[in-house]
Amino acid sequence: MRSLKFAVITAAIVSCGAAIAWAATPEEVVTQREDSMKTFGASVKTLTGFVRDNQGTIDDVKAATGKMAGVSANLLTLFPEGTAVGVGKSAAKPEIWANWADFQTKVKDAQDAIAALDAAAQEGNAAKVKAAFPAVGQACGACHETYRVKKS
Repeated sequence: MRSLKFAVITAAIVSCGAAIAWAATPEEVVTQREDSMKTFGASVKTLTGFVRDNQGTIDDVKAATGKMAGVSANLLTLFPEGTAVGVGKSAAKPEIWANWADFQTKVKDAQDAIAALDAAAQEGNAAKVKAAFPAVGQACGACHETYRVKKS
């Protein structure tokens, strides 16, 4: 009985989230996407300080990777058609939707790298964090190189 209740509640929450995302305007989605990328950026700053300069604590790293993992789980939903360059502050190239399968693969690679980094952080293993961090940069960079307008 408990698992049925849990399943019903989970389905309701997921449905509400989908309805909210569906009801958002393209500009609102772009703003959500930009906010998510800012979360990634802040987390990467924390991780860079830890990995390169031994700044911060493993608890700081756990919080940062946890945020990244949370954002990455829904990353594809932040890229609906109609949110390319020209919509709000979007830097998303139209090639995303022309090459959707490749984009999905790149997002999956980033999600996998972030999950591995988060697992290392949650273990409290600084050496594993330092070893896993470059893969996140490479995965994120591969997507940005292909599908984001370069910042000037």
